[in-house]
Amino acid sequence: MSIQLIASDIDGTFLNDQHDFDHERFQKQLDELNRRHIKFVVASGNQMAHCQEVFAGIKGDMTFVAEDGALTIEQGKILDENPIKPALLKDAIDYLMTTPEFSGAELILSSQHRAFTSMRPENPGWADSAYFYSNLTAVDHFTGISDPVYKIDTHWSELRDVRMQAEMLKRDLGDVLGSVMSGFSGIDITMPHVTKSYGLQQLQNIWKVSMDETMAFGDTQNDEAMLKHARLGYAMKNAEQEALDAANLITPLDNNDSGVMDVIDRVLNGEVQ
Repeated sequence: MSIQLIASDIDGTFLNDQHDFDHERFQKQLDELNRRHIKFVVASGNQMAHCQEVFAGIKGDMTFVAEDGALTIEQGKILDENPIKPALLKDAIDYLMTTPEFSGAELILSSQHRAFTSMRPENPGWADSAYFYSNLTAVDHFTGISDPVYKIDTHWSELRDVRMQAEMLKRDLGDVLGSVMSGFSGIDITMPHVTKSYGLQQLQNIWKVSMDETMAFGDTQNDEAMLKHARLGYAMKNAEQEALDAANLITPLDNNDSGVMDVIDRVLNGEVQ
């Protein structure tokens, strides 16, 4: 069956290490994808506002599955959303702030247009976090936030292996909340059913597109479910082991050599079907 839906992660996948991409090349690709009625989906663990900022200036039909699948928007319309329930949000924050293994971790609560953190602007990690989160706001405590929170970003400013903490979260949160490593020394916490695969399934149902007609790209553990859900699941050449294990294909080129766009060209040229 021919590909009707292409989904791609952003950082480490679609973007190079300088957080950029070839805008002119992708605009031409998107124009052709739109002409052929092939859907392009940005599937990211990032905040919705950030995802939209990355592709600002690109014209055409694109859909965004943000917050690891917790929020899906097409042409400005919310198609699906799954914020963390307030009681669960409070319990998760209490756990993260009182468990020794999470000492030193920075917390960011992500909503559609804002994000809230206990970090301060003078913190060494503030600039990096402000890139990923629009309207990043420092707060003294997390009580009283009225915005729907789709994800808790738990990360350490210094690069480190967080697999032990990720396993702890899976063990201690059980089926109450979901958690997945997101790269950049981070772990994302969402509602338990939320994954990028979940977001894609909602779109597949709406668009009447099958798994066999779906292609996906990713590089970290939070792409694992999505890569398994697509017939053509590509781990990036530069991907972490969790994504490599989940995928049935590897891109010939890495993210710094436009690996995603290289495969899209192969689709448009009929080399990949």
